[in-house]
Amino acid sequence: MSDTTSPTDKEGRICEHCEKVGQYPTCEQCDIPLRDGHLRRAHTLEKADQTFTCNQCSDSVPLRHHDPLPATGDRELCPPCAEDFGVCDHCNLYDDELRSTETGRELCPECAIELDYYDCEVCTTLIDSGTYCGDHRDDDADDDIDGLHGYSYKPTPVFHGIGPCYLGLELEVNVPYGHLSDRISDTDDILNGLGYLKEDSSIDYGFELVTHPMAYRWALASFPWHLLDQLDLAGCSGDGNGLHVHISRAAFAGPCHVFRWMKFVYRNSSAVQTLARRSSGYAAFRDSERHNIKHSCKGTYCAPRDSAINTQPRHTFELRVFASSLEIRHVQAALAFADASVAYTRDLTVTDITARSGWTWTTFTQWLRTRPQYAPLTAELEDLACAC
Repeated sequence: MSDTTSPTDKEGRICEHCEKVGQYPTCEQCDIPLRDGHLRRAHTLEKADQTFTCNQCSDSVPLRHHDPLPATGDRELCPPCAEDFGVCDHCNLYDDELRSTETGRELCPECAIELDYYDCEVCTTLIDSGTYCGDHRDDDADDDIDGLHGYSYKPTPVFHGIGPCYLGLELEVNVPYGHLSDRISDTDDILNGLGYLKEDSSIDYGFELVTHPMAYRWALASFPWHLLDQLDLAGCSGDGNGLHVHISRAAFAGPCHVFRWMKFVYRNSSAVQTLARRSSGYAAFRDSERHNIKHSCKGTYCAPRDSAINTQPRHTFELRVFASSLEIRHVQAALAFADASVAYTRDLTVTDITARSGWTWTTFTQWLRTRPQYAPLTAELEDLACAC
């Protein structure tokens, strides 16, 4: 067979020389080398009519243009969307929530859990041993400097009021420069053992006020609410910071109750964020967490710590959505929502959901109006004009 400019003849076969040197033709659409002309035509025709749906942008992408790129969570991505993702160094799948280890590896959340990595006590670097990453290994997290404890300080909890629903308040407070020692001393005196103050890397200059677990009714009656007014008068603020509420896992009747509660919060994310006065990446409502609620309840999925509901603590769920504030009603409304949402979803039935719009924010706010103990929340909702 004589040499030609093409490695194939009209039947799609290749000459002995081209076969010997591996000069195979390629698919005109995807550039895959194909040895046989008939196979080449079949391959091209097969891909011509097939598409896949990108799980990120929802576009339908012809396979003759691109093969799907595999991502975590059984997702498939088109190449433009994959540019915003990284590749996990363990499973080699694309992921948009990669975490860095102190050795420089980038891991998806699932692989981090599988490989027994966890957070450094000071920052978000993943470590597989000890308490701190290399940058913070010399930190003494238990130092008590002028009443301010290290980030990892966790005393034995002291429970106040009648459970089983106990709430733990974490309030991030900014302090005017030069006045930290005085504000720590004043706050410690007023708390009188009900809580303690901790360092937190998200606060430029100030502290995180953490309470021991309190029943909601006990908190309304016995927490020293005048402390917030005093901090405000001293020039402190919650601006730019967060207010987190820990809810005891013992408050839930079981996994189905947890499912109903999480589902309710995520389904009403817009109204919850309006109530919380912020939408933040530190308390994110992600589709991945919403889609995995069932697995979270079973303990087979662990959402990132910065999710709207942090499920990582062993004994609590951390509701992270609220903006910090020194206004008493804002803080009381946050505690009220935590308690009320758990109570509301405890006895929510399938009939309530399907026939009585039980998932909706409107039905929840109507339920609130018949329960005067949640007056701070009702008043806050009316002011925010998000009660229907």
